[in-house]
Amino acid sequence: MAEQLAMDYATQEKVRRNVKLITLVCAVLISIFILNALISALILRDNIIKGRIEQMANLTEILSAHTTQTIYSANTALQSLDEIERFSEISTEKEFIHFASQKQQYTLLLGKVKSNPVLDVATFVDKNGKILNFSRSFPPPDINLADRDYFQWLSKHDDQATFFSLPVRNKGTGKWVFYLAKRVNGARHEFLGLILVGVSVEIFSSLYEKIGMSLGEGSSVVLYRDDHRLLTRWPLVDNLIGGLNTGGLIQSSLSQDNIDDGVIITDLPGFTRGSNPGERMLSYRKVEGYPLIVGAIVSKKIYLARWYSALISLAYTTLFSIAIICLGAYLLIRGYKRNAKAQYFAHHDVLTKLPNRLFFSDRLEQALDQARKNNEKLALLFIDLDNLKATNDVYSHSVGDSLLITVAKRMMGSIRDADIIGRVGGDEFVVLLPKVESEKDAYIVAEKIRSAISMPITLDDLVLHTSVSIGIALFPDHALDDAELMKNADAAMYLAKNTGKNNIQIYSGIKPINSSL
Repeated sequence: MAEQLAMDYATQEKVRRNVKLITLVCAVLISIFILNALISALILRDNIIKGRIEQMANLTEILSAHTTQTIYSANTALQSLDEIERFSEISTEKEFIHFASQKQQYTLLLGKVKSNPVLDVATFVDKNGKILNFSRSFPPPDINLADRDYFQWLSKHDDQATFFSLPVRNKGTGKWVFYLAKRVNGARHEFLGLILVGVSVEIFSSLYEKIGMSLGEGSSVVLYRDDHRLLTRWPLVDNLIGGLNTGGLIQSSLSQDNIDDGVIITDLPGFTRGSNPGERMLSYRKVEGYPLIVGAIVSKKIYLARWYSALISLAYTTLFSIAIICLGAYLLIRGYKRNAKAQYFAHHDVLTKLPNRLFFSDRLEQALDQARKNNEKLALLFIDLDNLKATNDVYSHSVGDSLLITVAKRMMGSIRDADIIGRVGGDEFVVLLPKVESEKDAYIVAEKIRSAISMPITLDDLVLHTSVSIGIALFPDHALDDAELMKNADAAMYLAKNTGKNNIQIYSGIKPINSSL
């Protein structure tokens, strides 16, 4: 019988070695195929991203050029009106009102709008914000524009540059319009009024929509003022028009103009995409000659669409190549896991998953060797669960098993990472505490365990109360080897049990040390 057992053991060792060898070979082969697939996928991804970066840079360059042409056309019309006003040599408020209110100026404004498809409206405004003339009707409606951003700024600043306003929704048509405005000065540079031309955002939105539709769902095209206030975008989000983009992505893109032409990939929160926008590629570009910024954003799903499609083909090819190897590896690994599981439970308690007596004894010997070498102390706690038999008798052994599992978890939660707990009997546990300074350190850990176990334990509809009796022995104060240390900790535990349970005692040979430590 002994010979048969020896033979079985030798066979098991040989199978274990062969399984490891075959598993290693299978893993190497699989790794080679997977590594090849990963490298190919990464190279392909990198190439696709580079192509998309170039495409995005070209796109924003086209958008910038289109915006330049559009704004140039509107600004040229504004400048021509300004030149006509200057040619009239207006020097006082009265002269400006007289000039701007005439019907011939209405004809002039109307002609500018009709001849320029970029313009939505052209207007003369007095110094109080009242419309003096208006390309949409004559005489003009009684409208005051003193609250508009362009009026607020130009009325207070002698700035001859064109002011670009925030968009305003036209009450009649519902269209969003932003304005280019110029200040009209008197002879002493006093503020006389404004000249305005309005540009409908539809001029940009129609192009943006075509671009966005060609890019795919999840893309967007935007136009900002250089102070990062949104003028228009596609898809249109009304409540964001005129809003301030306080994020740093626009500036990040513009500051990296010499790196990938300002194209960046990010998953940071965005102005229009909320706090969980997902990864996306974006590019912003300044509009040459004007205080405007254009941008385009595409989601990861869009800019990696070709890569995802290529991945499917690559995956099928790779899986076909390693299918047989994977099957063999799976079978061999399953056998290895079964073997490992059997080995694990040879060293651990099946119920609580704690080290069993054999495994714990091995760890205790190692800890003692280390303590002797470094001239350190270690402590051993011998713990007995009070009243386990009564629990089994009253409620059943399954309840008793659940109680043991909960007790083991609470013990684990009361110790350090370096400490070890083992189950050495039905209701007996031992705890190894390496590198303790004194009996007091061991007592503190024991008290944490005792307090944790004393708390009520809820198992389904049952609320159980239990306790532990703990004995403590220290190396080298109370014993010099593992057997003696275990024996003395056991003796201290029995003393704790005999003095009322739910108790902690430190081995002293005769007299236990009380809890005043």
